[in-house]
Amino acid sequence: MRTIRVALFELVAAVRTRRAIVLVALYLAWSLLGMSGAITALGKMEDRLAEILQIEKVEGKSGVVSAALWKSKPFQHLVRSAVGDSLIYDDIVGKHPAELIYAWIVFLAVPLLTVLVATRRVAEEVKSGAAKYMLLRVTRLEWTLGKYLGIALLMLVGLLIGAVAAWIVAAFRLSGADIPALLPAMIVWSFKAWFLSLAWLGLALGVSHLFKSGAKADAVAILLMIAFSVVPAILKGFGSAWLGGKLLVLVRLFPSSVDDALWRSSFPAVAASAMWLLMLGLLYLSIGHAVFARRDVR
Repeated sequence: MRTIRVALFELVAAVRTRRAIVLVALYLAWSLLGMSGAITALGKMEDRLAEILQIEKVEGKSGVVSAALWKSKPFQHLVRSAVGDSLIYDDIVGKHPAELIYAWIVFLAVPLLTVLVATRRVAEEVKSGAAKYMLLRVTRLEWTLGKYLGIALLMLVGLLIGAVAAWIVAAFRLSGADIPALLPAMIVWSFKAWFLSLAWLGLALGVSHLFKSGAKADAVAILLMIAFSVVPAILKGFGSAWLGGKLLVLVRLFPSSVDDALWRSSFPAVAASAMWLLMLGLLYLSIGHAVFARRDVR
C-alpha cells in the first residue's frame, strides 16, 4: 500500500514541477514529427510510383498507392525476406502501412526517451535531500518500487497521448476509409511500447540509484543503452562459436531478445514478451537497489 502512495506522490510531484508536461511533450513531439515526416516521405515515394505505374493519385493525400503496393505479391515477398521471421510477417502483412510506421516510430523512441526522462530521478532526490525525508516514512524498497510504478504510469500517459496525436496527423494527411480503425491499432502499439519501456525504465532507475549526480547517471545510462543495443548483436553473431554456444543464453538478459515478439498479433506471444520485459526491468532495478540499500543518503 505504501508503494502505491509513493507512486501517487511521484505522479503529483511530476504534475506540480511540470515534469509531467515535459514528458508528455517529448512523446507528443516525437509522435507528431515522426509520423509527419514518415507520411511526407511516403507521399514522395507514392508520387514517384504513381508516375512510373501511371496511377492516378488523390491530390494532397497519401496512402492509396502504398496500401495497394503493400497488397502486391512481389512487395510482400520483399517484406518477407526483410522481416525474416515468418510468424511476424504473417501478423503484419495485412496491416495499414501507417500503423506499422507508427509502431516503428514508437519502438525506436522508447529506449532513448525513457532514459532521458527517468535516469535523474533518484540521483537528484538523493542529492537534494528529498529522499531522506521520504525514507523516514517508507522503506527503501517501497520507495524504489513506488518510483518505478509512478514513472511507468506517466510514460503510459505520454505514449497514449502520442498515439492520438499521430492518428490525428494520419487522419488529416492520409486517404482511405480505414483511417478510423488506425486509432485503436495505434493505441495497442502504444501499450506494447509501454511494456518495452518497462525494461528500459528499470535500467534507467537502476543506474540512478548508484549516483548523486544526475549528469553522471545520464552518461552511464546512455552508455549502457548503447551497449545493450550492440552486445546482443555481437553475442548472436559470434556467441555460437564461443564456449560451445553457451554464451547465447546471455542474449536473454537484454530487451532486444524479446522485443521482436511485440510485433506479433498473437496474445500469448505478446504477453510472454511483455512479462519478460517487465522481469528484466525489475532485475535491472534490483541491482541498483541492492547498492542503494547500503548507501548513506544523508
